[in-house]
Amino acid sequence: MTWILTNSARAFDLLNPRAEDVTTTDIAHALSLVCRFNGHCAHHYSVAQHSLLVAYIIEKEGGTPEEQLAGLLHDGTEAYISDLTRPLKLLLIEAARQREIAWLEIVAHYSSTASNVISIGAAATRILSTSEREGLSLLLDVYQQIDERIWLAIAEHFHLAAVLPACVKHADMIALATEKRDLLPQHPAVWECLEGYAPLPQRIEKCPHEIIRQQFHDRLLGLLATTNRRRAA
Repeated sequence: MTWILTNSARAFDLLNPRAEDVTTTDIAHALSLVCRFNGHCAHHYSVAQHSLLVAYIIEKEGGTPEEQLAGLLHDGTEAYISDLTRPLKLLLIEAARQREIAWLEIVAHYSSTASNVISIGAAATRILSTSEREGLSLLLDVYQQIDERIWLAIAEHFHLAAVLPACVKHADMIALATEKRDLLPQHPAVWECLEGYAPLPQRIEKCPHEIIRQQFHDRLLGLLATTNRRRAA
């Protein structure tokens, strides 16, 4: 079984996601219930509310409706596969990078030297250097492939480019800086990823998920109406 049952009673296949199975209501509903920061925040703060903030920042900085739509949906895959905390994502990415380097070394030595066994052994040690890291590279490969397939289905459904515009990453980091200030406990550690990004002047307010779900859905339909008209013109 590789599918999940969505709120609209659709069987959404994670390994073969289709654009026709993507719905605005499913995304709005699920993202309004998925909590950011793995729940370690002052109150329930959903991916939907975060996405509304990202779209707002893009609009505030003069972004086009198409860019605002991309910002609103940039975490749309999390409606189907939930969220991974940033440190875990970075850990998995690094594990996959190390595996790629190691296997490239294997390819380089396989046909040209007699030390195949040594090369394979050294590479395997780098890939699975500790019991704690064993299998992380494979896990990332699976997660990333599923995430990318779902994103492509979402992009096709909403007529978005497969690659997000740069303004989305910029707005995402401003949103993160604001969320860190307003939602997370004080801690002396420096977040290097936020260097150069200042939080918004206004503070994030607590809001029931039902209201956020409706706000997200209304914003999504409004942007779709605008971008569809622009595309037709």
